[in-house]
Amino acid sequence: MNTASNPFSDMADDLDAIYASTPVATATNEVTYFEQACPKCKGTGRFTFGYINVRSGECFACKGKGKMSFKTSPATRAKAKAGAQKRAVAKVEAQANKAQEWKNANPAEATWMESSAPRFEFAKSMLDALNKYGHLTERQMETVQRLTVQDAERQAVRATEQATRARTAPVVSVEAIEVAFNTAKLAGIKFPKLRLDSFMFSPAGENSKNAGAVYVKSKGDGVYLGKVMGGRLFTSRDCTPEAQERIVAVASDPKQAAIAYGQKFGSCAVCGRELTDSDSVDRGIGPICASKYGW
Repeated sequence: MNTASNPFSDMADDLDAIYASTPVATATNEVTYFEQACPKCKGTGRFTFGYINVRSGECFACKGKGKMSFKTSPATRAKAKAGAQKRAVAKVEAQANKAQEWKNANPAEATWMESSAPRFEFAKSMLDALNKYGHLTERQMETVQRLTVQDAERQAVRATEQATRARTAPVVSVEAIEVAFNTAKLAGIKFPKLRLDSFMFSPAGENSKNAGAVYVKSKGDGVYLGKVMGGRLFTSRDCTPEAQERIVAVASDPKQAAIAYGQKFGSCAVCGRELTDSDSVDRGIGPICASKYGW
């Protein structure tokens, strides 16, 4: 059994301490007391603590007597403790059920709080209050409803903008680039890249949220210019209209663009190294890199 989730896991230890010595019933002024060894110091009247500088002192629980007196028997006290623990568990469960009922009755607000809590402290505090008390105050509810509506409106605007952007994005074919990248991966190149014109093309990671896309960055400073996904070019604010036209042009024929890059800059469009062999200079690309990319 998992003792971390069992509210009665400590009962056995308490009972062991209670029955460590046989309780003795004594009568004082017609009141019966039950004496037993102190469960904290185990009847010694003293406690010891520390690993290096070991110290000891009088037990605070029994005040050094080594025993404690109770008006009720150990069994009665154990039963009372078990009842208190059950009531505490029942209270927690009742609050959780009440909070769940609130969430079921207010799904939009509950969803907003749960989704916003990791990044918005107010939403987290409202969710904590709901889980603690099982409801929100009237003023808290009004604020949560207002923020829920505002967030829904922003999401609707964002969705419309994204749809418009996708509809108006320039059409560009990167099929030839994708074939070249796949060929390079089969040849053992883990992170293939292509330097075309003044741009750097690279595939998105397989576990990326943009898996299947081709990223485009500025070759010199690595500024993100956009991505090609679903046959359309989605540019960033740093991509100028002139750069956009050139990206579309070189993406359609990466092999010729790679050759043109090598002949213009004197370095390989694949690995970036300087072309020194006369044949490589004439071809505009190194023979090894060309073969790895299927060219």
